[in-house]
Amino acid sequence: MSWIHAFESMCFLIVAIMLADLVRKKDYDSLFTFGSAAIVGFVMELLAVAVTDIYYYNPNFWLNLGTQPKQFPVFGGFMWGGLTVYGIKLGQKLRFSRPMTALAAGMMIVTMDILLDVVAIRLDGGFWVWVGKAINTQITQHTFMSVIWVNFLGYMIETPTVVWLTLRKRDQVPAADLRRQALHMVRIAAGAILVTAAGSLIALGLNALTDDWFSCVAFVLLWGTLACLMVRQAVRVRLRVLPAAKWDVPMTIFWAAMYVYCLAACAALSLPKALFTVGAVFAGATLYLSVSESAECIPESPFERS
Repeated sequence: MSWIHAFESMCFLIVAIMLADLVRKKDYDSLFTFGSAAIVGFVMELLAVAVTDIYYYNPNFWLNLGTQPKQFPVFGGFMWGGLTVYGIKLGQKLRFSRPMTALAAGMMIVTMDILLDVVAIRLDGGFWVWVGKAINTQITQHTFMSVIWVNFLGYMIETPTVVWLTLRKRDQVPAADLRRQALHMVRIAAGAILVTAAGSLIALGLNALTDDWFSCVAFVLLWGTLACLMVRQAVRVRLRVLPAAKWDVPMTIFWAAMYVYCLAACAALSLPKALFTVGAVFAGATLYLSVSESAECIPESPFERS
């Protein structure tokens, strides 16, 4: 099986495991969160390939929406849903405020995506191709190992917006009120699409004025600041590993599968060892958070206030 089909199959499988678990637990809120994020993923990607001409997807995926060269693989939208659901669950373990939880969720997703994007553009002719961008390992203001910086910055707009709107909804809509949940699912998706589109257009405009320095500097500063805050908060809330019987197994499988695939691809492509080492650190931190919980009865910090 090719790398591209192995990844597509893996994504469908881990999303199916997640959805089956949420249905079993009657976690309707997370199911509708999945719906919101999946809608955003499908709409934003289809719009991006149709309008921007910045990149296009490999046509060899088994299931696609649209026609060549403007198609988008179906698994991608579902993965946005899954990543958002489990990004929220990881962010909440740090007992942040609503805005910080939203940023932390985006941080967990984009951290994994840094590794994924670098390998994805190199496997089987590229899962997607950035138009006019040579494939190399250089890190400049234009690209991180041939992945444009605005790509990462866009994730830090899209996911936190969905998460913040979702957490707001939880204060207003009972989880069992399926009609209102469905209505808010569409509203959240629409709001996130508008915010992400506006943010991406602004970032692209500022990139044009600054020779791409805006997205590079903005993302590095945002990522670095969030990384420091999350480590500080993890220490403050005294994260501890749960007994194995209490692990959220589907979530752990989800994150482990993504990182194992990325690290295996990184090794197979003979990319710099530093990238593999950093990726392994990211994987370890994410999986540690996945199987941990915060200690009880700790004093409130400003980061925990709504």
